Amino acid sequence: MSSFLQLDETLTLLLGPKSCGKTSILFNHAVQELLSNPGSKVCFICPKRLESVPPTFTALPDDSAFLKNLSFHYLSTRIELRQFLVEQLPKEQPNLVLIDNLQHYFTDLPDLYQTVKILEHSLSYMRQKHGNRCHMILASLSLSLAPFNQNTLSRLIPGRIVISPSKVSTGMPGRCFSVQGFHFNLFEDPQGEQMIRELAH
Repeated sequence: MSSFLQLDETLTLLLGPKSCGKTSILFNHAVQELLSNPGSKVCFICPKRLESVPPTFTALPDDSAFLKNLSFHYLSTRIELRQFLVEQLPKEQPNLVLIDNLQHYFTDLPDLYQTVKILEHSLSYMRQKHGNRCHMILASLSLSLAPFNQNTLSRLIPGRIVISPSKVSTGMPGRCFSVQGFHFNLFEDPQGEQMIRELAH
């Protein structure tokens, strides 16, 4: 795919149930950004160190030099996240910011509101540096945001992409999901490694 997630807004919320491939979707989007736009910088933020490299839909190039522009930051608390957004992110000036497990960083709507406002300020600064080519994607469990007023949430984060169970019928092991009309299968290989593949539909 020359492009993965289609972003209509500069700040986008990626929602899905537990273990539906949100981290893999973010990582695949990062890889596509780096391969499609040499010189781009991508910042990937999550609460704890990833146990392994998320699976990709296609094999990564033998020359992995492009990954030098992908930085991982493991921020375990809301305070650490906000401090990073204010102090470090403007120095890195990435073109794409990905935050996984957003629900880890807030306990209520005021918490989320304050965090998103800081994100918007950082995004505004980076767009001044990069023009229009700068986006943020925030991945969260759907259930963690369900208690909030959805109209308020939509005003706070205008872009929304939902990962849902796919209706594509396959005889494949694992589970199938869909995002923006793109269908994929999550499964484990014989060695127990998590794998992901695109499904024809």
